[in-house]
Amino acid sequence: MKDKKENLFNLLDESFPGIKANILRCEGLGFPWNSTPYFKEENGEILSHVGFLEYPIAIDGKVHKAAALHAVCTEKAFRGRGLASKLIQEALSLAEKQYEFVILFTEIPEFYERLSFQCIQEYRFHLPCKKSKGTQSLRPVVSPHDNELFLSCFQNRAPTSNCVWVKDDGDIASFNTLFATYPTYWSLYYSHSMNGIISYEVKGKTLHLYDVIASSIPSLDMILEHLPQAIDDIYFYFSPDRFTDAAISEPYLYDKGHFLVHGKWPCIEPFMIAPLSRC
Repeated sequence: MKDKKENLFNLLDESFPGIKANILRCEGLGFPWNSTPYFKEENGEILSHVGFLEYPIAIDGKVHKAAALHAVCTEKAFRGRGLASKLIQEALSLAEKQYEFVILFTEIPEFYERLSFQCIQEYRFHLPCKKSKGTQSLRPVVSPHDNELFLSCFQNRAPTSNCVWVKDDGDIASFNTLFATYPTYWSLYYSHSMNGIISYEVKGKTLHLYDVIASSIPSLDMILEHLPQAIDDIYFYFSPDRFTDAAISEPYLYDKGHFLVHGKWPCIEPFMIAPLSRC
């Protein structure tokens, strides 16, 4: 079993360089690799893999029993033989009995549309907002010093949206934030006054707000009071209904990742799955 896990991680690392080390970091945080693997094996070698995990998502306040496919890959020498397609069909066949729908994020939507996935348009939200430099302090969240802080904030967080929100205790977010910028958690800054974390970047005078992780959702004014520079605009990369009703939605493709659904997707309002919650 240990050899099989090692073989799987090696295949993943070939397709997604650095993922093996990141899996180990997240396991050190207390998040084991709990993805159910579907794989094609030959002579003890894993040739193709499709990961399957539960993905509870709240839409209009109702939590739906959903799942997600991720880490789909095939060893280079065996690509083009339909191995991944067969594994996806196997996973979907079992999922139909237990889940309302299955989602995934991909740069190649055409491949999955042939397997009955539907591409759903996502939107980011723009708000003109002139604000001078804030007076409150923020500091970057850094591993391992802030690991317990990270866990505490995620375990006690409130939903950032009543429209669409992924329920994640930090499993997915830890993977996304530690992958490329370890030991710093990508985009995460802690506020003592909020006792929470803001996920953001400022480019020029534009605030790109990715997520807010706190037990009590702060006002937008409170968030802006923590920015170390003046801004003219805000882009929300999640549905901002709990922060403002003035932001204008615009079709947007985040990080080249199309959002696809197999099954009946119940949401019709403009939305975006927050970057920290994408798998």
